[in-house]
Amino acid sequence: MQALATTTERVPEGLLLAQPVLDAHAQLLLPEGTPVTREILNNLQHRGIDTIFVNAPEELAQRNGKVDPVEQRVLTEQRLLHLFRPALRAGQLNPLLHMILRHRLEERP
Repeated sequence: MQALATTTERVPEGLLLAQPVLDAHAQLLLPEGTPVTREILNNLQHRGIDTIFVNAPEELAQRNGKVDPVEQRVLTEQRLLHLFRPALRAGQLNPLLHMILRHRLEERP
């Protein structure tokens, strides 16, 4: 099963945690498989946890036998954010990331 790292600001509700979430003292906050809710995301942000691992949306869609376009868009964005994570951690604005996102996410007939 593929897991994606994503920021707590960008993860959509309803995805499942692919890894347990631990605090700074290695105390278990949330077990693997927990469904992500807005309340959980707010709590994690309040604790200073900004990255979590969730199951890839495309795998969830494959389990249902269909591919949801919204989930596909989320997956594309998460993959690009993962690739650009060193620049994002450094707080650098990356025009290339924005151009690629715009290109990949534009609606096509």
